[in-house]
Amino acid sequence: MRSKSLESAATEHVSRVADYYDANTRRFLRFGESSSNDAIHRGLWMPGVTDTAEAANAVNRLVVERLSGHVPAGEGRVLDLGCGVGATVVKLARAMDAQVTGVTISQVQAEIAERRFSAEGLTERCRVIREDFAQLPAEPQYHAMVAIEAVIHSPSLAELVPSLAARLVPGGRLVLCDDWMTDKDRGLPARERCLDQFRAGWRVGGLHTVAELAAIGESAGLRLRENLDLTSYLHLGRPRDRVINVLVGAAGVLPPVRDRLVEKPFWANMIGGSALQAGLARRWLEYRLLVLERV
Repeated sequence: MRSKSLESAATEHVSRVADYYDANTRRFLRFGESSSNDAIHRGLWMPGVTDTAEAANAVNRLVVERLSGHVPAGEGRVLDLGCGVGATVVKLARAMDAQVTGVTISQVQAEIAERRFSAEGLTERCRVIREDFAQLPAEPQYHAMVAIEAVIHSPSLAELVPSLAARLVPGGRLVLCDDWMTDKDRGLPARERCLDQFRAGWRVGGLHTVAELAAIGESAGLRLRENLDLTSYLHLGRPRDRVINVLVGAAGVLPPVRDRLVEKPFWANMIGGSALQAGLARRWLEYRLLVLERV
């Protein structure tokens, strides 16, 4: 069992994640990379993608492809962990004729998602739960779970993954698209500072390598079926990213200043985003899609 201090730290972390998204979501929708698609995840400029709307939808397309044949039409149940404002929930429901439930810790996001489902005429097949996805009820079980840029916020994947595995039907799939740590330059001071800033800014509960995640999954009865590197399809170093780097550098030259700024959701996003760009460019981090299947 967890000690009270660990339980308290996890509760505080979840609260910080909720505050971060409550404060930043509307700005993400207005200025974010996928704002044209009413989504807040990153775009993938894969072969054949010609505009920002297609780039924003690319990850949804990849997810749907990997759930094809694993979700029964009409009666399938899919769970979107960290569903944001519900854009992926709608895409999944329409593509698979399934019951799709989204989970978000953010009250702001839950309200936007509910309005979206109503406007799309999908309230009978789509719903949103405002909850910590580590605290889900044991029932129902799901044919598939999806998490796009979400599980990285979990205080403990070692605890989260087994709880998710228990809520999957046999043969059910867990699709994770997120940032994963690599072993490149491990121990290099510049690398460790970069990853620390990413953790602090984006409210990252823990960074893991794919091998570590696979081992956690294996012990929970999940087998890694696919490991797809998508890093090269991200647009890094765009003009706005260069501006953010300048702002972060000017505002947070001294660690005490940076430490104060990172407590404010706006600056936290700027600091974490700048560190993420650096980590991805140097391959200290990689953006990967993982498919795990319950055996």
